[in-house]
Amino acid sequence: MISLVLMVLAGALNAVMDKIAFNFGSSIFKNLNPMFWDVRVSWKNQWRWPLRPYSSWYYFGLYTPRYRENFPYSSTFLVWATDAWHLAKALMLVCIGLAIGFHTPVVNWFVDGLVMVTVFTITFTGFYDNWLSASKK
Repeated sequence: MISLVLMVLAGALNAVMDKIAFNFGSSIFKNLNPMFWDVRVSWKNQWRWPLRPYSSWYYFGLYTPRYRENFPYSSTFLVWATDAWHLAKALMLVCIGLAIGFHTPVVNWFVDGLVMVTVFTITFTGFYDNWLSASKK
């Protein structure tokens, strides 16, 4: 049961990601801070402006960010702290991972998987098409 709840949350979070990426202007988020919610500008939160090429010591030579980061690891594993899209994605992945971890077979792997995908898809569609859209008054 907890797996189904987690898949509902994952579907809703995926709907948030798509709504702010493709229909921000008609979403319930349109009046919120665009520097966090609008992907057309919020991606800038990863970088220190003005953009300059940069090499940071804290990647220990394993990775070189393209530009100077806004804060350490803001373009890699802490990117979820920079904007709503990345936060929703991180939470969606956590929900899916936990749903897998908490899952106990009910019928068999195929039927259970089909139920999980169906729950995810129905939730996504309901949120994207209805609950995340701004009212049409």
